[in-house]
Amino acid sequence: MRKVTMRGVQAAALAAAGMLAALAPAQAALAGTTARTGRTQAAFHLPYTDPNQAGWLTLCGTNLKPVTHGSIKTAPFVWRVVSDVPPPQGYFIKGAKAQMFAYQPRPYTPAGAWSGTVMGAASYYSSRTHPMAQFTPIDSPLTQMTLAFPPIWEHLIELRLYLGGPGLTEYVDHYAAADIQVSGNSWTLVAGGHSSCTDGKVVSVETVVGMPGASGTPKPSSTSANGTGGSGSPGAQPSAGTSAGSGQPPGGQLAANTTTDSSSSAGGVALAVVIVLVAVIGVLATGSVWWRRRRRATG
Repeated sequence: MRKVTMRGVQAAALAAAGMLAALAPAQAALAGTTARTGRTQAAFHLPYTDPNQAGWLTLCGTNLKPVTHGSIKTAPFVWRVVSDVPPPQGYFIKGAKAQMFAYQPRPYTPAGAWSGTVMGAASYYSSRTHPMAQFTPIDSPLTQMTLAFPPIWEHLIELRLYLGGPGLTEYVDHYAAADIQVSGNSWTLVAGGHSSCTDGKVVSVETVVGMPGASGTPKPSSTSANGTGGSGSPGAQPSAGTSAGSGQPPGGQLAANTTTDSSSSAGGVALAVVIVLVAVIGVLATGSVWWRRRRRATG
């Protein structure tokens, strides 16, 4: 039998320490990801990044409280959205508008080329620091998006708030965004903001021009007003629509629905390596003790 010495145990321990040190950059990268997506829900890691995202959107229910989940059939999808990013210079003017779009994240496709659709008419907002969009009872449920561009990348949809105004082009260089995940007929917020739903005034263009059915609040759904679900109304048919400025959401071809959560995979590999190393060190240490006892017993 090959001798197992304390020197061998120490060498194995040093090798284990070296391998753990090699894993440190990966762990640091994971920590960086968490920091960048610090507003994501616990234990969820977005599989993509959007370089044009400058902040977060808060989703609000009819009770003007943040909402984190609901039914894709409820109309409107949410009652209000609030940005934590102030408008750029020159965009907070009389008649400043904000409008929300939904986009379909796709693997191997830049965020600027994702397909999307408008989720409601533009809104006039009053806050210099928190652009908002207000929805009305005649605006669409989330099915407007899921039917037109089904979520394919881990069932995720990115929401964006674009800004505009009289004589201004649509501002899409930087925007607030939120990410939701669809499961069956339900949606859940996985990354979003924590702004106040009442920090400023906002009114939909639909209400201003007196569109039939645009005033008032939606009829209560079969569940509570915090956005937990309900059948809602079917809403309008999917449409690309027009934006707060003059543009439309960029299009693109569908990509294969194949992806993995790289951060979760890296964490699993690191844990497996640590477990194996601990087991090896334990075996070597046990062998060393047995060898020393045998030598004492045999003289």
